[in-house]
Amino acid sequence: MLGEKLRAALEKVKSVTFLSDETIEEAIREIQRALIASDVDVNLVFNLSNEIRALAKRKPPAGMTRKEYIIKNTYELLSNLLGGSNEAPQKPKRILLLGLFGQGKTTTAAKLARWYKNRGLSVGLICADVHRPASYEQLMQLAKQAGVEFYGNKDEKDAAKIVKDGMRALKKKDLIIVDSAGRSALDEKLIDEIKKAKQVLQPDQIWLVLSADIGQLAKTQAKAFHDAVNVNGIIITKMDGSAKAGGALAACAETNSSVYFIGTGEKLADFEQFDASRYLSRIMGYGDLQALLEKAKEIKVEELTPEQLLEGSFNLKVFYKQLEATKKLGPLSKVAEMLGLKAALPKEELELTEEKLNTFKVIMDSMTEQELTNPDIINSSRIKRIARGSGKSEASARELLRHYRKMEKVFKKLQKFSKGKDLEKVDVEKLLKKFTVKKKRLKFR
Repeated sequence: MLGEKLRAALEKVKSVTFLSDETIEEAIREIQRALIASDVDVNLVFNLSNEIRALAKRKPPAGMTRKEYIIKNTYELLSNLLGGSNEAPQKPKRILLLGLFGQGKTTTAAKLARWYKNRGLSVGLICADVHRPASYEQLMQLAKQAGVEFYGNKDEKDAAKIVKDGMRALKKKDLIIVDSAGRSALDEKLIDEIKKAKQVLQPDQIWLVLSADIGQLAKTQAKAFHDAVNVNGIIITKMDGSAKAGGALAACAETNSSVYFIGTGEKLADFEQFDASRYLSRIMGYGDLQALLEKAKEIKVEELTPEQLLEGSFNLKVFYKQLEATKKLGPLSKVAEMLGLKAALPKEELELTEEKLNTFKVIMDSMTEQELTNPDIINSSRIKRIARGSGKSEASARELLRHYRKMEKVFKKLQKFSKGKDLEKVDVEKLLKKFTVKKKRLKFR
């Protein structure tokens, strides 16, 4: 909702023939409502409003209209409010993760390990949470999924000793990440435990994990942890489902804390570097091709390239590969959001469940090579044979073909639009217009 409301405000400025002060004030009010609804501090919202009013009075530079100048600078002001761009260290040696209970710290530790592993570093994870009984098993399983080495000792109650032993066991690793204990509040015992673990680890990075759903309370936590142990980076989790994400981002920016990463789902792959401009672009429906291409490059599916994923020489074989990729990229709605096409794709395509995707794959496994490469030949008798061979119903086989044909149309439009272009330079706004269904005008008699 934050993105939709911010886009509506900027579109209001963009759509008028004559840009009056009244129109600007209307847009500012919409931006205010959007940010306050996302739990951004009221003082920050009003400061932003005054900055927009001030830039509206300035003379635009040569070659830029007043509308373009206001839209561009408002977008930049919004980006700065949410934290701007802070590139994460590419080759850290020791990372200590901090956070209270329920913030997603343990899952984030594994996501972070996977992220650095995919960039060529050998990574080890240490479980130094001696209070939550499930933390040892959880991190051990997640480390296995991420393909990184794990160290823990569930019988040891001294977190600093676990870190010391873990460092010895993982001494050959390029990067060691320590998942520290959490509490319901930052008390003296937790601070003391963190300081002892920090003294042993000697981390070059101390990052705080915060959940987006705490909104502007992120400011209080960020300041408290920083005062206690000098936090130098932040990771925000649950960005996919929280209406307060804007509040959390703005609160961190207000404390001059760099948000390096965001968690966008439950899977280990749902993790990305944070850049406020790219984040805004995506939630406002302008797309983020860069993020999609980065995710596509991580997918280990035979012969599937980012170009195929986005353009497609479309037949059922490519569709099959895309189903495999979708399971790793996340729901199709996420892919559509990154492309800025979420509002344009059929709703039923965006809501395909993993169970449905698995059913489709089983049905396609029962097809011949000729049927996979040329789906147009599939008639009623072939559908009966495919259904029998897959153990699925004829209705499911027909449903698969319906979904395939809908997606074929979408990808053909995308292929035609982006033909001969560098995918990272595709004008997503123009692309969105190609997909948007024109509403029929009602005729009254």
